[in-house]
Amino acid sequence: MNSSYLYINDLRVHYLSWNADSSSMPVILVHGLASNARIWEKAAPFLADGGLALYALDLRGHGLTDKPDGDYGFDTFSRDLTAFMDTLSLEKPLLVGHSWGAMLALDHAARFPFGPLSPAGIVLVDGGMTQMDDLPGATWEQTSQRLAPPRLAGLAVEQFMAMVAVGNDTWKPDDQDISIILANFEISEQETISPHLSFEHHMQILRSMWEYKTYERFTRLGCPVLMVPAAPPGSHLPEQQAYLGLKERGIQYAEAAIKKLSVKRMVDTIHDIPLQRPTELAEIILQFSQTVLTTK
Repeated sequence: MNSSYLYINDLRVHYLSWNADSSSMPVILVHGLASNARIWEKAAPFLADGGLALYALDLRGHGLTDKPDGDYGFDTFSRDLTAFMDTLSLEKPLLVGHSWGAMLALDHAARFPFGPLSPAGIVLVDGGMTQMDDLPGATWEQTSQRLAPPRLAGLAVEQFMAMVAVGNDTWKPDDQDISIILANFEISEQETISPHLSFEHHMQILRSMWEYKTYERFTRLGCPVLMVPAAPPGSHLPEQQAYLGLKERGIQYAEAAIKKLSVKRMVDTIHDIPLQRPTELAEIILQFSQTVLTTK
């Protein structure tokens, strides 16, 4: 794994790469909201062993990338992603996005259905398959309160990790998982955390997600699409059940609108599939990449 920086759009962008000297299909790995490029660290070696050239960037405001003020909507992240591709000469990559990163992959594919910027295919890992305002009774006020991030700045690392462990009966983070999770924060000399993504930027992104018309983007796609939804284990609270129903409805919309769609469900799996099931996820992505190559 290599760690590098490049300058695009007046922004210093940090990214990780594996097997970058390979002449095979490039793969751009896009993390989720308030996450960072290292979430792909466990799956990437398996993908690289499969011959893929991998690039995982810290998005604007996240990880080790710059965190300027200004707009944090889809247009801004689209410009960053296309500049990243241009600078590294990554034509027709496979785009793999997790959570909000899946929405960014979907958005890019909808903006560029043809040409060198168009992806060879997109993989949507438990994201990019729902539309927030399609949840019955949802309003921005209610959604913003439900999804606003907790105020973690100043919390002791030990306290934070105790919070992470709560409610994860089927998945216990190992040392590598803990290191990846803590990479979402700046850690002070006093062993307290401060999120890399500010509360204000987080809420800007949430608002852009609320306004995003996912289902309409399905109709614009020209590339193969793989959806990898997660279904958490155990009985579900009413709020969880409503969200799972929303995902299934989104998949149904996708099946009606997307000509080249595959769906691989990951049952008994938490939302952060790249951490809990990295090997299985890598195998699914590798199989999809081979399908993309044979249908080009």
